[in-house]
Amino acid sequence: MRLLFAFLVLAVPLAAERKPGNPLENLPPNIEMLTHFGERADISPDNQGVAFMAKSFGDAMVIDLNTRVIQCLTCNVPGAAFLRVMHLVTGDYILIGPDHFEDIHISRTRDNELWFLSKERGSRPVKLGQKMSEGAAISKQTLKIAFSQTSAQAPDLAVEASRLVVADLDLSGGTPKLINKKTVYESRDRSCVLEAQDFYDHDAKMTFTCYEPKGSAAVMGIDLETGKATDFSKAPGSYNEPEGIFPDGLYTTVEADRQYERLGGQRSRV
Repeated sequence: MRLLFAFLVLAVPLAAERKPGNPLENLPPNIEMLTHFGERADISPDNQGVAFMAKSFGDAMVIDLNTRVIQCLTCNVPGAAFLRVMHLVTGDYILIGPDHFEDIHISRTRDNELWFLSKERGSRPVKLGQKMSEGAAISKQTLKIAFSQTSAQAPDLAVEASRLVVADLDLSGGTPKLINKKTVYESRDRSCVLEAQDFYDHDAKMTFTCYEPKGSAAVMGIDLETGKATDFSKAPGSYNEPEGIFPDGLYTTVEADRQYERLGGQRSRV
């Protein structure tokens, strides 16, 4: 089975094993550099393209993996200030970000919202009328979407609370919209700030991040039928954030802070 991951995997060796030179010039045979710029890559459901952001608060791009041609998806939007782009199963896109840049904090929190962008060339983003926090979970099989909210986007939430919401994207009418919204999990305080990540098990379950105090985080999963949540990382006091799930749904890559134990110095994420 061919697995595609749209990020550079770079092992961090022990200090005594570090080699001189540019590691990008000596990549393993199964890793290649697609572009010299960009962030927050998202692979298409058919594995034929990778959507990515040119920069934070910027334009959404997509690269064809067969031709290596890069297309700008939002260059027809003056002052585009998007933060993320993600593929829908239809070949269309979900964009995340404010409608204009005000400042880093407000534009990432209070003004952050979901947009629909048609795959048809020249299309302009359409607001879905939904404020949300950070990233979203987008199904690769259906038009199901999940996102989180804090009190910055949802005034009905307590100041310290956050919640996970699942919804369906309805494209049957003239204007795309979110329907069947349902809160599936809620945290009452900042001991666990929520962020949706990936659906799995035919959209019956979902991974999410629980951001904890003092820079810690846990990889969590939730059964959307029963509402039961599970801590998969089981590593209190460390940073563990799910970042991309395998097609079989049995494994996920994890952004973690393990290298500090081996290399010394302050803890940082990899």
